[in-house]
Amino acid sequence: MSGDLCIAPYYEDPVNFMEKEKLSPEMQALLDNDPVAFFLGLTKLREQGQDPVELGLIPGNPVTKKVKSADRWAKEQITGATAAATDWETNVKNPSRNPIEAALAANDKRVDRLKKSIDEKKWEKNLGKVTQADINAVVEKLGSSVFSNGVEARTAKINKRVSELQPLAQSVSDTIQAMSDKTDGDREKRLLTARKLMIEVGKKRAGA
Repeated sequence: MSGDLCIAPYYEDPVNFMEKEKLSPEMQALLDNDPVAFFLGLTKLREQGQDPVELGLIPGNPVTKKVKSADRWAKEQITGATAAATDWETNVKNPSRNPIEAALAANDKRVDRLKKSIDEKKWEKNLGKVTQADINAVVEKLGSSVFSNGVEARTAKINKRVSELQPLAQSVSDTIQAMSDKTDGDREKRLLTARKLMIEVGKKRAGA
């Protein structure tokens, strides 16, 4: 998620609407004072199976940006990933940077997750034995279908994850769109709020 905030790629139709219905004074005050609380409120309602639009809490303008349905979103991800199988094979065999050096450079991030392995130096020893030729040989042996088949095999998992993410993305979108964008200050506030909300989405996804 993370562009428009990271929501833009998920819109059904990224149109710019000229006018929009107004929030109630109470909801507008909440949005102005605490956009994160506004977002969390929309998210909680959707988790309870309630639609903020049908409840009259947020505008229902038909030209308001709408996040794609979970089914369409997941289907497009699967279709796109499957169609990219040939590109995946080409990119793996012709990396823009040395993958071994890149992995070594990320060692600090890996330490927390693989402390035992690092203490025993298993990662460095094993990785030092790998060459790009070894990688190419594996890719050629498996072929590009192993990638597309892997994606297709995870269809249920992708559908589940997207179903969880879609209502969060919609709540972020609703919150940002309800904020004023008339001045540079307004637009700056929208960008900062977008970042805060994406952090909140991450917390939700992590079960925090």
